[in-house]
Amino acid sequence: MDFFNTLFVSPDGRIRAGWRLLMQLALALLLYIPLSLAASVFGGQNMQIVAFGIAVTLSVWIAGWAFDKRPIKDFGLRMDTQWWRDCLAGFLIATLVMTLIVLFQWLMGWIEFTGFGWNRSSQRNFVVQLGGYVLTMAVVGFYEELWSRGYQLRNLTEGFYNGKNRNTAGLIAIAISSLVFGFLHIGNPNITLLGIVVIFLAGAMLALPYVVTGQLGISVGLHFAWNVIMGALYGLPVSGIRFRQSVLQFEATGPEIWTGGRFGPEGGILGVIGVLLLIAMTWALLRYRGYPTAISKELVREPSMRSTYD
Repeated sequence: MDFFNTLFVSPDGRIRAGWRLLMQLALALLLYIPLSLAASVFGGQNMQIVAFGIAVTLSVWIAGWAFDKRPIKDFGLRMDTQWWRDCLAGFLIATLVMTLIVLFQWLMGWIEFTGFGWNRSSQRNFVVQLGGYVLTMAVVGFYEELWSRGYQLRNLTEGFYNGKNRNTAGLIAIAISSLVFGFLHIGNPNITLLGIVVIFLAGAMLALPYVVTGQLGISVGLHFAWNVIMGALYGLPVSGIRFRQSVLQFEATGPEIWTGGRFGPEGGILGVIGVLLLIAMTWALLRYRGYPTAISKELVREPSMRSTYD
């Protein structure tokens, strides 16, 4: 019995963090099966993405209540006025960086403007397609941050925390969650080794504001803008996936080692530079806001639902 408790139960009486992560993943996959079948009735990849986003969100909510003894807001979703301001700040930062990447390619002659999205022949309404894509990217930005940062990163930090090593535990958690984040994109079209490296760095970049503030506002804003500005505004591939009805139509013609080619900016040196710029600008924002250079105590705070199992 003692061995069982040591293996599965943490000193505070909850299931250990590693098992919580595995059970939340299994729960997400189980929930996705019926939601995927329902989404298939409507057809289209976007509906499957929305279905998976719902499955992940529900699984975090259920796992948080059942295993972590936390309400879903404890995973970075304390969505007050400041949270939404942070989200807007992240959105603006990523919009600026992506625009600089496109502008640099334009000045270097590495990108060609080919027209506007509404001029493309299509049987579907341009506004409807664009709106659907933006909504899908909003869902992706939300559920990937809730899952990869809010749930995984928090549980990993708790798992490696021994009561004294909060910063070390947080850094290990960032490294592991970013590796998982990169691994999840291996199956994307036109993936390259450099693309995997950039996505790993992007995982660390998106983790930075969460581990410092304990909230997902900035991370969600950064993620959403990076995807939607790259794909819906400038028409560049997002992690290898191309949206053909973007507002502006650009074709990368420069060296793939820089532009990322068919994988998009995330597959080239410009992607590395972009992520580093995002890290620098996010760090400057956090320092301006007065946050200390440390992993937030929020990530190792005791569960607010502790009384339910004491």
